[in-house]
Amino acid sequence: MTARETYQQMTRVFLASALLALGGCVTVQDGPPKEKRDISQIPDAVPRVHNGELKDSPYTLNGITYTPMPSANGYEEVGVASWYGTKFHGKRTANGEVYDLYGMTAAHKTLPLPSYVRVMNRDNGRSVVLRVNDRGPFHSNRVIDLSYAAAKRLGFANVGVANVKVEGIDVEAFAARQEQEARSKQQLFVQMAALKNYHNAQMLRRAISETIAGEIQVMKGDEKPDPLYRIRIGPVQTPEHLESLLEKLEEGAFDAPFLVYEDRKVPKKAVQ
Repeated sequence: MTARETYQQMTRVFLASALLALGGCVTVQDGPPKEKRDISQIPDAVPRVHNGELKDSPYTLNGITYTPMPSANGYEEVGVASWYGTKFHGKRTANGEVYDLYGMTAAHKTLPLPSYVRVMNRDNGRSVVLRVNDRGPFHSNRVIDLSYAAAKRLGFANVGVANVKVEGIDVEAFAARQEQEARSKQQLFVQMAALKNYHNAQMLRRAISETIAGEIQVMKGDEKPDPLYRIRIGPVQTPEHLESLLEKLEEGAFDAPFLVYEDRKVPKKAVQ
């Protein structure tokens, strides 16, 4: 090999090495954010009924066709979870939402978008509720990909993967339980009217008391400068009690009442 040929070969090797180095410089690496933030203050996703269209059409990637489930109800799987962060932060997810590494979200290959899951780290017992709004992870040994915040909450952001249990959430049943829990912290009243004149309110209270035996109160509202005086019966103790009250009010030819729920911790005082 001549000196010229040797020089040309060395030049080609140098250029190839330089191109590889440049390619490495422009490759965007995934990872955690640089800023420090208290992830423990980020709340779980709140399951909500989705009234729009679900993204549940079959799709093909790398020669594999995936058929999404019609619902997350009843779904349960144990496997490996991973997470994704800065590389995808601010980009669109599979259902068109913007990925936020601080959001409590997840990617799944076949759950409908959107849907909700509870993910538990089997190694430490921690769990989070997440909104599934993206597709992935497309690794044969992984069942779900979490946001950085979710992985941090579950305690595996520093190691990359974790053994988890994933359970689909029945959103309608969840909403019903939430409403029931909220109602258990409140008390129910039958409100007959809300009047500006205090004396008229007391006259209506006395008229109702001639028909119904029980606690009938006039409650002064917080409106300013002219408060409203609300005539209320209750609190109602049982469904049977409510039915009896409504029947007697109908017999007395009073205007149709409506039901009011109030927090038990903040009872309002009646005015004399």
